[in-house]
Amino acid sequence: MTTEVSPDIEVEITLLPSAAGGRSGAILRGEYRGVLGVNDEHFSVRFFVPLDNGFTLGSTGKFGVQFLFPQPALPCFPVGTSFTVWEGRVIGTGKVTKVLQHA
Repeated sequence: MTTEVSPDIEVEITLLPSAAGGRSGAILRGEYRGVLGVNDEHFSVRFFVPLDNGFTLGSTGKFGVQFLFPQPALPCFPVGTSFTVWEGRVIGTGKVTKVLQHA
């Protein structure tokens, strides 16, 4: 069962096509757990893919991302930061569009 994602940042992610080293298939609808990399550091995240057909290769999507350990991660992800999406290799790239404030 998937719990609700409480995003720390909003991002725009572009998945690489398979021919460029990306995944062999789309990220399916539902919760995705992965790793974002910036400046040789990697942070575990989760976000929800609401698209019926999933997040397809070569496409760009906007997502609210929750860090599993936000205290060490958030200082590395101010607005405008470019990052990679990592699954044992780079499968996508992205940019932070907004940092969300929590009560």
